[in-house]
Amino acid sequence: MKKILVLTTGGTIASLQTMDGLKPDNETIIHILYEKIYSLAGDYDITIEPIFNKDSSNIIPSDWYVVEDSIRKHINQYDGIVILHGTDTMSYSAAMLSYLFLGINKSIVLTGSQLPIVYDNSDGVNNLIDAIITAGDERLTGVFVVFFDKIINGTRAYKRSSINMDAYISCNYPYVGVIKDRTLFITSDFMKIKKNECGFNILSIHKKTVTMIPKIYLLKMTPGIDEGIIDYIRNENYQGLIIEGYGLGGMPVANTELMNKLEVLIKSKIPVIMATQCVYDGVNLDTYEVGIKANKIGMISAYDMTTEAIYTKLIWVLSLTETYEEIIKILQTNLCGELNTKIK
Repeated sequence: MKKILVLTTGGTIASLQTMDGLKPDNETIIHILYEKIYSLAGDYDITIEPIFNKDSSNIIPSDWYVVEDSIRKHINQYDGIVILHGTDTMSYSAAMLSYLFLGINKSIVLTGSQLPIVYDNSDGVNNLIDAIITAGDERLTGVFVVFFDKIINGTRAYKRSSINMDAYISCNYPYVGVIKDRTLFITSDFMKIKKNECGFNILSIHKKTVTMIPKIYLLKMTPGIDEGIIDYIRNENYQGLIIEGYGLGGMPVANTELMNKLEVLIKSKIPVIMATQCVYDGVNLDTYEVGIKANKIGMISAYDMTTEAIYTKLIWVLSLTETYEEIIKILQTNLCGELNTKIK
């Protein structure tokens, strides 16, 4: 019998209706969760424990380390871990946990729901059962998001819908698997691509003790953007900048003041990463002038990483090393399926 630990963090799946709207209530929900998964009792020994009780919109980076600590405290006692999480920031948490548990030999599975599990028409019951089945499947190791019968790599989950039950897609990456009638099928496309991951020895980098979460600024390019924002980023001592550019990684290079300020930032060894506002396909800084000039001043390409994956990876990398060259090398190395550098 597989031993599975379900850790709750709040989210819609654990919410009840209040005068102020839906609000997570782990303590009330836990006994209901046990009732909803009773049908699995013969195959799984399931323990449910709360970590914290938050709407995922209120989750902050330090919470990821709280979840990490809870997992590390229990991982050796269980065959797999399920984390119940709000859907709004689940992609961030899944990506961060993917880096924190790089090389893990068990499954850590995040899931949630679009409707509270106490609702008769909630998607939460199926999602939770599917997540438990995934966590107990010894063929899979790593971090995953399970939602609407689909299994998604933890660094590739993207929430595309605020209401639809089929809320998540696997962005620029094969689905890991599907679950039908409580049977897990792993896709052949995932098995092929999996062999090319974790090609860099992170253990060779001296890991710092995380005493303070790095400050990362996410800047979305808009027509007529004011270059003064770069002064703010520099003066407020941000340790990294992620730019969501246009298309393949375009930005207004005709704004020479903006480009000069960015170049100064890069020369001071602040990582500046070019991502894209597009959901699919990623960045290529070798195609258009507006990308080539960004590349020439030292911007780092995010290639096809999601914003959630690059944001969390940069926070994680800065906790490993302060050496700029090592930071760039790790950011541009595929570790757990987050990155494909062969963008055409």
